[in-house]
Amino acid sequence: MKRAPLALVCAVSLTSPALSDPGEGPDGADCPLSPTPAQVELVRQRLALGLYNPPRWRGADVLVPMTIHVVRRSNGTGGISAAEIDNTIAAANTAWLGSGIQFCQPGATVFIDDDNFYTSTDTFAEIDALRSTAVVPDTINIYFVPNLRSELGSLCGISSFTFSTTQGIVVSNNCTPAFGNPSTFPHELGHYFDLYHTHETAFGVECTDGSNCADAGDLRCDTPADPNVGGEVPPDTCLWIGSDPPPCSGAPAYSPPVLNVMSYSAKSCRTDFTADQFAAAMATLVNLRPGLLANACDPCPNIADINDDGQLDSTDFTAWIAAFNAGDTKADQNGDGSIDPTDFTAWIANFNTGC
Repeated sequence: MKRAPLALVCAVSLTSPALSDPGEGPDGADCPLSPTPAQVELVRQRLALGLYNPPRWRGADVLVPMTIHVVRRSNGTGGISAAEIDNTIAAANTAWLGSGIQFCQPGATVFIDDDNFYTSTDTFAEIDALRSTAVVPDTINIYFVPNLRSELGSLCGISSFTFSTTQGIVVSNNCTPAFGNPSTFPHELGHYFDLYHTHETAFGVECTDGSNCADAGDLRCDTPADPNVGGEVPPDTCLWIGSDPPPCSGAPAYSPPVLNVMSYSAKSCRTDFTADQFAAAMATLVNLRPGLLANACDPCPNIADINDDGQLDSTDFTAWIAAFNAGDTKADQNGDGSIDPTDFTAWIANFNTGC
């Protein structure tokens, strides 16, 4: 049988504020870490090549493996609990439902017992040093720390883009669901898959009429223009109380996406991604982070069971032919985003291995 997706309860190296990893302040304050001009040009080249276009993908969710690192004192005490890690992953999976991506932890938690990281992960250099510790390839390396700061002040989380030299995500222990914050971790995962803040200006300021939505702001046309709502969305109402004028002549007033996970809205208000954000994230996974597709959480997902009857038999051959002729993504047995005769060979291999 195909296994259901796990609902687990279970840069450039940063050396100065001008560099590019996205961080998130605990109060949703503006953080001026954005893609550099050179990185903006790289992203535009990728857009022109179609690397962020929605890929063709089979219906089953992709289980993306994560390695969880917990920073503790040198004597092995302290650190976030296993239960809270499970809750944090579960909250992320809830936020990412509908994306085709779910997150899982195939290996054991890695403990980093180091007083220096425990008490003073408070510069970009130290953040990079932590993210270079005990790295497990082909997984998203996540580091939970009791205190997270940079030269810019306190952070709830910080992540890498695909083009960052130092990879990984660091999250402050007190910016997790147990502290009323279910959205920071999904937010940082968004950055990891090259989603930008809805108020991003590195690509240009987005007009409120959407006329330049594909080339400015966060590059996603189904996220309305955002003036940066940080500090202007009371968590009890989740309504924007700001009054920023529209940046483009004759354009309508701002109506920012205050529920969007990639905004700087109140942490408890951020619950939504858009279809374009999910499509771009999946494209990033397939085209720019393919090492995560090894599917370490479910190495044999029974994709050869084309008719989904829980059996691998001759009827699946007939079903594959029908799927191939119909252009159904189930026929894409090698997961390369296109349906062609090589998928028949892949189907035979998957069938013979019981997958």
